[in-house]
Amino acid sequence: MALQSREKRAAGAASAPPGQPSNADQLVAAGLEQHRAGNIQAADGLYAQALRLRPDHADALNLGGAAAFALGRTQDAIRLITRAIKAAPNHKDAYLNLAEALERAERTPEAIKACHDALALAPDFSDAYARLAWLNANAGFYDMAIAYSRVALGLDPRSAQALCARGAALWRLQKIGEAEDAYRAALDIAPQDLPSLTGLGVVLCETDRTAEADELYRRALAVKPDDSGILGGLGRVAEVSGDIDGALAFYDRADQLSAGSVVILYNRGRCLRDAGRFDEAEVAFNEVLSVEPQHAPSLYALMRMKRLENGPNTQKRLARLISDTARPAMHRIQAGFAAGELLDNAGDSDAAFRRFSEANALYARTREARGERFDGLELRNMVDLIVNRLAREYAQDAAGWGNPSETPVFVVGMPRSGTTLVEQICASHSEVFGAGELKWIQTVAAKIAKRNEGRARVAEWDGPFARSIADGVLKDLERLGNGARRVVDKSPLNIMRLGLIGALFPNARVIWCRRDLRDVVVSNHTMYFGQGNVYSTSQADCAYFTTQVERLGECWLRDSKLKILELRYESLVSDLEGHVRQIIDFLGVPWEPGCLEFYKTDRHVQTPSSWQVRQPVYTRSVGRWRRFEKHLGPMLAVLAANNPGLNAELAVST
Repeated sequence: MALQSREKRAAGAASAPPGQPSNADQLVAAGLEQHRAGNIQAADGLYAQALRLRPDHADALNLGGAAAFALGRTQDAIRLITRAIKAAPNHKDAYLNLAEALERAERTPEAIKACHDALALAPDFSDAYARLAWLNANAGFYDMAIAYSRVALGLDPRSAQALCARGAALWRLQKIGEAEDAYRAALDIAPQDLPSLTGLGVVLCETDRTAEADELYRRALAVKPDDSGILGGLGRVAEVSGDIDGALAFYDRADQLSAGSVVILYNRGRCLRDAGRFDEAEVAFNEVLSVEPQHAPSLYALMRMKRLENGPNTQKRLARLISDTARPAMHRIQAGFAAGELLDNAGDSDAAFRRFSEANALYARTREARGERFDGLELRNMVDLIVNRLAREYAQDAAGWGNPSETPVFVVGMPRSGTTLVEQICASHSEVFGAGELKWIQTVAAKIAKRNEGRARVAEWDGPFARSIADGVLKDLERLGNGARRVVDKSPLNIMRLGLIGALFPNARVIWCRRDLRDVVVSNHTMYFGQGNVYSTSQADCAYFTTQVERLGECWLRDSKLKILELRYESLVSDLEGHVRQIIDFLGVPWEPGCLEFYKTDRHVQTPSSWQVRQPVYTRSVGRWRRFEKHLGPMLAVLAANNPGLNAELAVST
């Protein structure tokens, strides 16, 4: 929590009726004065002197705990504040200080209990609700975090912590615009609040607004110059900006300050992997494992790079991790996917699918607890609206809105349908820049929806506003491309918003990647996704989602005025040169033979396919679903039931 808030609570505690004057009271008052002035070391000494005179002085214990916390002595803080509560059981502020210290000690359930103890004393204690919102957001209970933040803000609309917690939860739920609004509101109230600065920095960085993200992290660094987390954030900004050497320099500085932080070491390894520097990444991930031998994210990363040997010892190691309920659920899930993929590569499909199924079941339960759920009815209603009305309205009524530039290119389709491979081929051309999976469309869609709230038909929308949005996006794309004729946004599920994209950029090019739907579903269901793709944990949900994406693709081919190239994965890998030539011709740039050696292209690839796209093309993934056929009844039933004529099409594809 921000130091200002701790001082506010400290002031409140010391202003309680003091009883008979004593030297201990005078020392506490002097300590509080130093505390407020930011002289924490001096305050700490004065509180300690007071406690030597009166060991049960509640204010000295509570404020001494706050000082110890500020100085990084978390266990001392817990001990002192616990004694303060014993001396003064009705000291609600002490419970909240205790919650903060327990959180830093990673004792979240106890921290939550301390907040509830404070609320038992003061049911309208807004700071306790705000702390509960923050604790739940960090623990992954996003719906609960939003609910507590709502209560806190009802009691105190200027609670920066409640707004920050709300932003964190909304970001994890991929409600990007709302998350950004919450963080900005928090910073309006507390401009130097570190969680809000870094939280908004994450949102801006991961939505490709790196210049503003960099500024925010540097503001945070000015508040706390030796914070390894802030330096790690600056490393991530540099990484997303394509400055790999700059990113590594920040990660190295952060590592020096954190003395072997697993998080920093892992992020450094991930950066090297995504840059295609696999030998160095292997060293980095093994360095993590030397600190924490059961670090599942590093084991999973090594497995994805083919640097983790399968065998009895490895499987036993992963099995221990999977069954260890004391470890974070996400680690157990990643270990399950790693074990499954190793078994699949070794040819043991039945054992592999058991591991995939276990991992998906645990992941589904974990995401459900966070408030992340797949809603098939909501998806169907959205697709029906697009297919039955919106696609045609965008094509007819939004004509003339957008920017006529031919710079933007969109590679879309289901995840795991070949989109990363196609982007890598495009980005291997000297006049094409591969920008990765950009998130601007989500932010833009929210802004346009807000601007046109209450206007049911596209014809009623604000066209000039849309044009201004398109102009701004184009500037960002051109900045990313640094002079490239084409800039590729490879966000597969942009297929959901091709109507809006066509309105903003009517001359954009779209490559729709298609693949045997059975392979698409199996590839999604057997892959670990760190966020999004909530449908992938269920065969049936994934199959249903895939059929709806197919409906959308067919709709855009029929109703959109965009230039769309339909590209089948199976055809691409069986006739590479013919289809690469087709792609380059579609982009409207001259042929370059280097595009056939796409796997040699040096660039940052931040997707699960970062290793695969650096290998020559292969066909072994075609028909992969057959290895698991006897386990795929739910998938096959949903595919057949929700896509008329699909059985015949799938038969032809194999």
